[in-house]
Amino acid sequence: AAAPLAPRPIDRSFDLRLTGNMARYEWSINNIVFDVKSPATQAPQVTVKQGERVSLRFINETGMSHPMHLHGHSFQVIDINGQSLKGALRDTILVTPKSSVTVAFDANNPGIWYVHCHVLWHLAAGMATLVKYDT
Repeated sequence: AAAPLAPRPIDRSFDLRLTGNMARYEWSINNIVFDVKSPATQAPQVTVKQGERVSLRFINETGMSHPMHLHGHSFQVIDINGQSLKGALRDTILVTPKSSVTVAFDANNPGIWYVHCHVLWHLAAGMATLVKYDT
C-alpha cells in the first residue's frame, strides 16, 4: 500500500463465512440470510468500539466469487489464504471460491454500516450483515 494503516495490534477479529445454497439461490454470511427488506430488524454480526483496530476474515465456502464491500470505512488487505501481506487500502475485495481474505480497518466512523456482497443479486438474496458501534 502507498499509505498503509499505521502499525498496531488487532483489537477485535471476526470470521465472516460466505455461505449459500445455489439450488435455492440463497446467499448468507455465517449461514444467516440477511433480510434486506427489513435491515433495522437484523442483528449485526460485527460489533466494534470506536478507536479499535478490527479484522474481518472473509472465508468463502462457496463455488462463486464474492466481491465483499464495507460501507463507511477503508480497509487494508492483511492476509490472503494464510499469507500475510501489506495490501492496498480499499473498500471492496474479491474473495474467490474456497479462499479466505483478511482485512483490517480502524473503527473511526461511528454508526451502523453494511458489509455485503457487491454482486447485487447475492445481496438481495441475503449475503449481508451489519457493523455496529457499541455506544
